Amino acid sequence: MIKTHLPGRMGGRILPNYKDPPERRSFKLIMLLILGMFLLMLMIGLLAFWISVHGSEVVLIPDVESKELISALVKLQEKELYPKIQVRYSSDYDKGVIIEQKPSAGSIVKAGRRITLVVSKGPIIDRVENYVGQNLEEVRIHLQTLFASYRALLKIKEPVIYKYDPASSGIILAQKPQAGSVIDGVTNLEFVVSLGPRGEMIKVADFKGRYFLDAIAEFSSFNLPFVFNVRKASADEEKGVIVSQSPEPDSEVPYGSVIQLVMTRPENLPPGKVFGLFEYVLPDYPIMVDVSLDSISPVNTSTLLYMKHPGGPISIPYLVEQNSELVLYIFNKEEMRQQAELGGS
Repeated sequence: MIKTHLPGRMGGRILPNYKDPPERRSFKLIMLLILGMFLLMLMIGLLAFWISVHGSEVVLIPDVESKELISALVKLQEKELYPKIQVRYSSDYDKGVIIEQKPSAGSIVKAGRRITLVVSKGPIIDRVENYVGQNLEEVRIHLQTLFASYRALLKIKEPVIYKYDPASSGIILAQKPQAGSVIDGVTNLEFVVSLGPRGEMIKVADFKGRYFLDAIAEFSSFNLPFVFNVRKASADEEKGVIVSQSPEPDSEVPYGSVIQLVMTRPENLPPGKVFGLFEYVLPDYPIMVDVSLDSISPVNTSTLLYMKHPGGPISIPYLVEQNSELVLYIFNKEEMRQQAELGGS
């Protein structure tokens, strides 16, 4: 006789019943509990998805960049969007103006989305500081550090005006604009800087035996005016070095005195190089002026001398590429130029 299993009997086998042994009944109960929890979580997930898709309307993010913060907040509120505020110093935007927004304008999002707004705190400084009494080079470094990451709003106007004063050399005596002036854009700082007391005495170093290019570098760094004369070396003299000077080493002279030097002509020049003497007479200036001598060749451009000079005769030995032009600048303005070969023989 063939036995058939009715659905009711099948269900009885799956569901726990009084005929099951205790262990089997407990196992069925646990499995049904797990299945019920899985179905419940699935229903909750489907419900949450349905609510997220159909519960909030989509909106177009408005463009609020370059707008005042209050105006931007009103526009976001009209779209049921919520701001997340960040602040940043900026020299290009006024205080309280939106620098940027994320997501960008035109994006489509659900209402209730948070929109990041970067708001300007204005420039890192908004008023001119008091620089009188400070060292000029220290102020240069301060401004470079201050605006390292931002557009520079304060720049030192060149040339700086120098004058003799009891204050130490390099100290700022006056400034324009005055301290406390409002900065409303790029502002040039005009400084009057001390040259030190007129007639201040300095001790002359010993330059005898020094290679002429090394000596020129030292004169430039200390702003000591100098004049070179060149002669042929005798049999026992080294070539291209200073053999005499006036004033003598260790003597004290007033600041701004011209150092007279005699050097021997260098020989066995490197290939493609030419030696000469650049000579010129500058006007006498009431202040120290920026003087530079550049060598311009088809290969490169280099600065042979840069210093502050009171005016008067200059005589600068050089070693440059052939076919170079020598260009003399006063306050970064070309004063004269000549071919290197013509500069000395």
